[in-house]
Amino acid sequence: MSQNHPYRGLQVPSDAPFELKPSPGKGWGAFATRRIGKGAMILKEKPLFIIRKPHEEIMEEDVWIAIQQLAPSEKEQFLCLRDNASKPFIQMTEACAENSFAISNSTRGQVNDPPIHGLFLLHSRFNHSCIPNSKIPTSGEEIITSFATRDIVAGEEITFCYNTDFECRTRHDRHQALRFVCDCKACLTGTLFQQLSDMRRRLIRGLQYLTLGVDLNGQRQGSASPIIVDSQLKKAAEDFSIPLSARLIYNILAVYLLEEEGLLDDFMIERLNPGILQIAALFETESNTRIARLVTVQKTWLDKLNMAFRLYRRADVADHAITLRLRMLRGLSVTP
Repeated sequence: MSQNHPYRGLQVPSDAPFELKPSPGKGWGAFATRRIGKGAMILKEKPLFIIRKPHEEIMEEDVWIAIQQLAPSEKEQFLCLRDNASKPFIQMTEACAENSFAISNSTRGQVNDPPIHGLFLLHSRFNHSCIPNSKIPTSGEEIITSFATRDIVAGEEITFCYNTDFECRTRHDRHQALRFVCDCKACLTGTLFQQLSDMRRRLIRGLQYLTLGVDLNGQRQGSASPIIVDSQLKKAAEDFSIPLSARLIYNILAVYLLEEEGLLDDFMIERLNPGILQIAALFETESNTRIARLVTVQKTWLDKLNMAFRLYRRADVADHAITLRLRMLRGLSVTP
C-alpha cells in the first residue's frame, strides 16, 4: 500500500542522501540512504509558497490565494500532502500549519515586517526527536537548509527538534508543547537515561535563569513553580549580582550537560563558546585571570569545568562593575 502512497510523488532531489518511507508510529519519515557525516548538508529547500503573516492570523483564504499562484506541477505536489500521512487535509490552514516553518526576516527588511511562514514539502516529512541527529539553523533566508549534527548511518531516520528551547524542558513539558508522544531516548519512561535527562534539562534551565535573570519566556519566575528555590540566589540572579566566577562555572556546566544529553552540536558551540570566552576575559584579579586563561585552553568541556571549579566562590575586582553594566543594559536601577 505504501508503494502507491501520495508521498511517493513528492520530488526528492536525485542527489539527496535520504528517501521517504513509512516510519513506525510516526506516519512517514526521511531515512538516510547512505552515511551522512557530521556537519554535512542534508537538504536545501525552497518553500513551495510563503505567507507573510503571524501563524495565528493565517486564514483559509490566504492559503488558497498562495496555492492559486502555483504552477500546475507545484499544485500537484501540494495535493500530495496528507494529514498524519493518511488522509487529505480538510482545511488548508491545517495543511499549512503542519507543513510550514517560520522564516526569520531579521537579516533583511524592516524591524516591523510581518513574520514569514514558508511551506516546505520535504523538510516537513522529517520527524521530531528530543535528541535529534540534524538541525535547521536560522539563516534569515527563505531557503532553509538542514545539516547532520552527528554521523548518521545508512537506514537511520533523520530527525530534528521541532522546538528551540527543548534542551531546557522536561519530558512532561515537551509533550505538552508537542501534543503527541515522542518515543526518543529522552522520552522513554522508566529508563535511567530518561530520568537523568529530566534532571539535566531542568538544571540547564536553572543555570540559564541564574545567568540571564529570566526564564525561557523572558520573564522572572513566579512562586507557583519556582526554578530557583533559594530566595537569595534567585534575587542575586535577578539583580545580576551573580559573581564572575559563578557565571563562568554555570555557563560551562550548561554546555557540559548539553554534551552529556547528546545535544551539543557545532551550531551550539558556535553560539555559546564566544560568550564563555568573553566571561573568561573579564576577570581582573590576577590569580583569577590565570585560572580563567587555563579554562579556555582545556580540550574537553569536562576539563574546562574541572578547571573552572578552581574559581568557586572567588570574588573578583570586576564583579561590581559587571553587575552595574548588566543592570544598565537591562534598564534596571544600578542599586539593587
